[in-house]
Amino acid sequence: MYVTSIQPYRRERFRVILENGEILTLYHREMEEYGIREGEDLPQSVYQEILQEVLGKRARHRVLYLLMQQPRTRKQLLDKLRSDGYPEQTALDAIAYAEGFHYVDDRNYVEQYLAGPGAKKGRRAVFHELSEKGIDHQLIETMLEEHEERDESSILRKEAFHRLGTPHRLDEKEYRRIFGYLARKGFEGGAICRVLEEFQNLSVENDPEEERFF
Repeated sequence: MYVTSIQPYRRERFRVILENGEILTLYHREMEEYGIREGEDLPQSVYQEILQEVLGKRARHRVLYLLMQQPRTRKQLLDKLRSDGYPEQTALDAIAYAEGFHYVDDRNYVEQYLAGPGAKKGRRAVFHELSEKGIDHQLIETMLEEHEERDESSILRKEAFHRLGTPHRLDEKEYRRIFGYLARKGFEGGAICRVLEEFQNLSVENDPEEERFF
């Protein structure tokens, strides 16, 4: 395999560009060890050893380090390894290694998300954010169905009341502001209107002289 060029990358690393367009990111000492030179052939045996013994091990360590920092989806890990300059197959193999120990589990990731950040968001927002993280759409739907005990109306009510404080009459400006905030959280417009009506009704019950904005 022919080495077309060698380019400085980050710190002491270099990008070794092969004739097929593949890029190997190596330290200078590693290039010296394997005798890699621009404009020379890279023996297939050396190429395979670099993939398995150098980049393969490094990618596995990288994946474990990233997972120690925070839970990540399969797609997030793959995107990160790609940006770090690992060959595609090396990145996939490293992720498969972590999956073998159940360190990467998109289903578990969704569980944690629904119990954490997703607990205050509507179904649409949950679906959108998890899709952005590379979670399979069918898995998201399945997990949401399994979490039907999530009472979205209660979540919406709690979020609105917490945001607005003591029940009071809403003027048009405040109504539009809270409506937009809740809509961006992924809640349906009709449900938002019902909760805001309930909020203002409580204010009227406490003070019959107050009027409310619908």
